[in-house]
Amino acid sequence: MPDLIWKIICFGYLFLFPIAALPKESEPINQNPDLIEEQANHIAPSHPVKRPSVFRTEDEAAIHKRWKTLDNPESDGWTTEAFANSAAKKLKKVGQFISKIDAFSDESSTLLQGVVNKDFRCGPLLPPYLQTVYSDAIFKVRRTDDQSKKVSNNTVEFKGAKGLSMALMDLCKPFSGATEIRTKFKIFRVIPSAQQIVTRQYVEIVAHKDNGCVEQHATWEARWKTNPENPEGEITLDHLTCIDFEQVTSNVEGGSLFSDCTQSLLGKNPCFGDQFQRGYSFWLLGVPHMRYHTSERMGHPGLAIADVNGDQLDDIYVCQEQGLPNRLFLQQKDGTAIEAAHDWGCDWLQATRGALFVDLDNDGDQDLVGTFLGGTVLASNEGGKFRVRQVLPTGDDMFAIAAADVDNDGDIDVYTTAYYPDKYLDRGSSSGLPASGESFVYHDANGGGENRLLRNDISGDDWLFTDITNASGLGANNSRFSFAAGWEDYDNDGDQDLYVANDYGRDNFYRNDGGTFTDIAADVGAEDAASGMSVSWSDYDHDGRMDVYISNMWSSAGNRIAFQPEFKKNAPLSVKKRLQRFARGNTLLKNASDSDFEDVSKKAGVEMGRWAWGSLFADINNDGWEDILIANGFITKDADGGDL
Repeated sequence: MPDLIWKIICFGYLFLFPIAALPKESEPINQNPDLIEEQANHIAPSHPVKRPSVFRTEDEAAIHKRWKTLDNPESDGWTTEAFANSAAKKLKKVGQFISKIDAFSDESSTLLQGVVNKDFRCGPLLPPYLQTVYSDAIFKVRRTDDQSKKVSNNTVEFKGAKGLSMALMDLCKPFSGATEIRTKFKIFRVIPSAQQIVTRQYVEIVAHKDNGCVEQHATWEARWKTNPENPEGEITLDHLTCIDFEQVTSNVEGGSLFSDCTQSLLGKNPCFGDQFQRGYSFWLLGVPHMRYHTSERMGHPGLAIADVNGDQLDDIYVCQEQGLPNRLFLQQKDGTAIEAAHDWGCDWLQATRGALFVDLDNDGDQDLVGTFLGGTVLASNEGGKFRVRQVLPTGDDMFAIAAADVDNDGDIDVYTTAYYPDKYLDRGSSSGLPASGESFVYHDANGGGENRLLRNDISGDDWLFTDITNASGLGANNSRFSFAAGWEDYDNDGDQDLYVANDYGRDNFYRNDGGTFTDIAADVGAEDAASGMSVSWSDYDHDGRMDVYISNMWSSAGNRIAFQPEFKKNAPLSVKKRLQRFARGNTLLKNASDSDFEDVSKKAGVEMGRWAWGSLFADINNDGWEDILIANGFITKDADGGDL
């Protein structure tokens, strides 16, 4: 059975690794001032991108068959995973029943046939006592209290298949009149015994109404038995208990709290339909330099928002994959946006993974920083055009950008993170990671690219940024596959400290002492060792100290597998616990004092953000408390969705 690096994140993570070796795109862009103009011309395209032809390399049925052979827990000896697959099929029928519950009929009742056995019992799935924990003009949040849990766990009201249907109909009463009911089950624990197998699963039911939305989030514990009357040993539900429950209702005219305005904002621009609305596979086989080596960067292009032309309307810079030009959309007063990247000189063809608007030269307008494979480009805003001022070659695969005045000299400095090191990308590695036989510790990797601190030494019209990474102390522990970074004065001493979120293990937290940095993550309890992908700071509890939220990955498969006795049988317990941590999800670190952070993720209920790429604190309902928004997901087929 493939271990954690394979199954813990539901197979999808392999898509992040390159299909083939990444060829050199061009020679590193020299930073000689005499060549900057020539380099700027090299970065920007001079002609529109043509649509490629599309062809298939392998029959879809053959791919599906090969995948099923590869992903076969029975042949791998993982009976608990085989059981989880069987249980998921039964729960899927329960979900289908729920989706048709508003039009209940004899046909819908047949969906539960074979799901439960004749001895099935359960208490109420909609707890009889719910405590209102939050309420305002829009939201109402109700949860189980101790009394409700006690009644639910000790009450048997529903028996057999008919009883389950009645329990589900009672559960879904709040969804009456909804236009569409969607369900999701995630089995995150399998506990086998001689007589039965117990699973725990998250259950989500969501429906929209004309005046808002209703959501139910629950944890069910299911007890399963093998059906002796079935020669194939088919499992059936024997007992079901709701052990945790939350119901959220919103009251919004029109039903939705947020409305997708992408089409109305960008739709008039030809690139919206010709490029943005095409799937990744459309471009993968047709654009030079995309066909063979950029699958490891799917979904990674950067994005930045700022008022670049001084009209008091925010504009948006959307980066694209290698070979497709970045786009600058200037917002208009009528709510639309006009694409103007070519006119502004920022329609760069490099795969720009990071982008940031920031005033680097203190002239009152927004300059542009971009990171790409091999370097960082800095461009000044010249009032209608961006002028490339400096391109700093790094040789590594640069990603995110975080800017702050780190030395309190009155100008903004730039910190860039790196993921793959140049040596992996350049030598023919097929995955972007070390070749077989080389050292790579999945839960504590230290072979990534080098992050850079670029000091702002601009003087008048002379643009200069100096790499002071090592001189500042930020060279310590600086090879950890970094995805994101965030500046904040955590100890309120007047200078900016730095948190760095890393993939494959430990994060960094650098304390700033007058421009000199020390990695204190391990000392203050801030070394969140997981799949770090974003960093957000906020004083979430209003105690005057800034707290930090790190997005990682929550994996149902990982939570099942990593807790089985078969998993990593010969590994020390400390290593198994580290690997189990990778499936736990996001982390909220409360700044308890100037020298200590407390992990309050579970208590605050913010661990389960699914495959969380990014997060942001924002006061959505204007109540004075900052909420958390999480961007999550991965490549998902419409018919399946099992990769999440």
